[in-house]
Amino acid sequence: MAAAVPTTPDARFAAIIHLLCQVVAARGGRGGLAGPLVVLVWRRLRRYGVRFAGLAARLAAGTLRPPRCRRVAAPAAETDAAPAPRRVRPAEPLPRGRGWLIRLVPRAAPGASQLRHLLTAPEMAELLAAAPQAGRILRPLCRMLGVALPQFLVLPKRPPRKAARRPRRRRAVTVASAGRAE
Repeated sequence: MAAAVPTTPDARFAAIIHLLCQVVAARGGRGGLAGPLVVLVWRRLRRYGVRFAGLAARLAAGTLRPPRCRRVAAPAAETDAAPAPRRVRPAEPLPRGRGWLIRLVPRAAPGASQLRHLLTAPEMAELLAAAPQAGRILRPLCRMLGVALPQFLVLPKRPPRKAARRPRRRRAVTVASAGRAE
C-alpha cells in the first residue's frame, strides 16, 4: 500500500524536512561528512520543521500574533538601570553561502526541488500572506538549498546606516613641536 501524499503546506514542508534529514544522516553514515557536522545540520533542519509546524498550528488555531513592525530608532531615555545583556549565540561551524547543503550532500537536490515546487503552490502563498513570519524560516532554508527566493519572500532593502560622526580630535600642539615650526 502506498503512503498518502501530504496535501497541506505544513505537511508537505514536514515531508521535505524529513527527506533532507534522512539524506544528511545517510551521507554521514557512509563517512562522507564528519559526525558533528551531520548533527548540526540535522538539528538545524529539524528546528526549521518544528518552527514551521508550530507556526502553522497557531495559524490554524487562530492564536498567531500579528508580525512585529520594524522598530524605528527612538531617542534613548536616560535611566539609572543598566542595559539588559544581549543574548549571545554560540558560533556554529556550519558552512555559508548559497546552496552549501547541496554542495555537501548532492542527494539533497530533490528536497530543494520539492521546496521550490512548494513555494509556487497557491496554498503556500495563502499561508505566507496570513503568516509572514514564516519567511524567517524559509529564507535561510532556501539559501542553504540554493533555491531562488520568490518575490513574496524577498525583504525590502534597508536604508544604509548613517555612521555616527565623532568630532575630530585635534592634535595638541606641544612646546617642542611649536618651536620646530618656526
